[in-house]
Amino acid sequence: MDGAFQDIHERDLLFQYIHRIKIQGDYDKAVSDYFEDGKNCCRRFTQLCAEHKPEGVKTVLDFASGYGRVARHAAEFMPGVAWTCCDIHPEAVEFLRSHGLPAILSTHDPQAWTAPQLYGAVLALTFFSHMPDRSFGPRLRSIFDAVGPGGIMVFTTHGEVTLQEKWRLARSCFDSRGFYWQLGSDQPDLDPLEYGTSAVTFGYVYALVRDIPQASLIRYQRGFWWGNQDLYVLRRE
Repeated sequence: MDGAFQDIHERDLLFQYIHRIKIQGDYDKAVSDYFEDGKNCCRRFTQLCAEHKPEGVKTVLDFASGYGRVARHAAEFMPGVAWTCCDIHPEAVEFLRSHGLPAILSTHDPQAWTAPQLYGAVLALTFFSHMPDRSFGPRLRSIFDAVGPGGIMVFTTHGEVTLQEKWRLARSCFDSRGFYWQLGSDQPDLDPLEYGTSAVTFGYVYALVRDIPQASLIRYQRGFWWGNQDLYVLRRE
């Protein structure tokens, strides 16, 4: 596993979801999937940083990092880069710190959270795939506030590909602004009204980005991550 710490926390709900739902009970395959996909995600993020911030990245914030499925591979793909994790679960923060990864606690209220510093790159992988409409914009703004001048923010959402090709729902399920919501997620310990499952159109996200000072959308790609989640890359001008 290329030096990545191999512990999986007993309360890692993402691993439990992979084990129960995605792999349907095969523990060994679930472990393999957890590590291989985390490694692939870290590799992909590294490539995006190299492409969109070619002068280099010195600091990274991994927002909604969970128990380090991606961050545990950072030393392999981004050696020498100061990587900080952030999660809503105190157990996850403690677990990451115990394995040598700096970690900070998030908050349920996006306006109550402020990053301790600015970062060259911020990753919010799948986080916005779970935000309700009322939180989506404030979260986007508060996380982007952690991006330093010239830095980038990489995030993903469920989009039209997810809605139509994975969930087999009609595009008319989006509301007039391009938002779709349903209760339930892979984190059953969180309030389903605050953390459920969403899908958004490009227009929905773009309208929010336009209202964020100094934010420039430099890349959008449908179905980029896992073949169904849309990729967005913002730069602070």
